[in-house]
Amino acid sequence: MKKSSVYIVVALIASIALAGCNLFSQESAIIGTWEDTILGVTTTYVFNGDSSAVGTASISGVGVSTNGTWSSDSTTLTISWDGATDDEVSNYSFNGDATTMTLSPPDGGLSRTFVRQ
Repeated sequence: MKKSSVYIVVALIASIALAGCNLFSQESAIIGTWEDTILGVTTTYVFNGDSSAVGTASISGVGVSTNGTWSSDSTTLTISWDGATDDEVSNYSFNGDATTMTLSPPDGGLSRTFVRQ
């Protein structure tokens, strides 16, 4: 009985540790440069490891950029752009190798798929 209790405790600790690693890797996968183009408008997001962000919208190479900060949990990405009154909140998911990230409004609407650059 004592031996099986030890196995259960070890299995529980390992499960918690692995779940934490998965969460960390999911959130850290956001870090990088992401690009999406719809109707000739290219949107580029740069998410830095220090939680800063830069968003750029451009048409034919002429763009406007804004700075901000980002945060996430296991399913939600929140971007606070400098000067904006509301945060940009999206549900996010990755393809298998994290080369594309889909952002979807939590209340429905148009999803956008960004490609890692």
